[in-house]
Amino acid sequence: MNSFKKLILISILSPLFVACSNTPSESTVEGLIEAQYEQANSMMDNAMANAGNDEMAKAMSGMMEGMMPKLESVENINCDTIEGENTYMCTADITQTIGGNSGTNKTSFKVYQVNNEWVLGN
Repeated sequence: MNSFKKLILISILSPLFVACSNTPSESTVEGLIEAQYEQANSMMDNAMANAGNDEMAKAMSGMMEGMMPKLESVENINCDTIEGENTYMCTADITQTIGGNSGTNKTSFKVYQVNNEWVLGN
């Protein structure tokens, strides 16, 4: 097979391989990140609820709540296969507000597929 025919064959088959890949969708990755923030907020809410009537504990809880990051957006999600077929290294631009200051950082993290469920790694 000459080079031109190989090039044509590769260009035809490449989209099929990409379409059949098991990479997590952008909405799945965004949902995993949102769930992580929700879990942290839930832990903070529980800590504040457990503070009871102790004024010092309430003050500390209020201060900690102001320092907790608030997720604004997750954009430019990209995932690539690493370490086998069920592990992906992903990057995303995550915008969050901490203490009233907003900022965007490019973040890298792993996403795993375990028992047909997607989970966020580090």
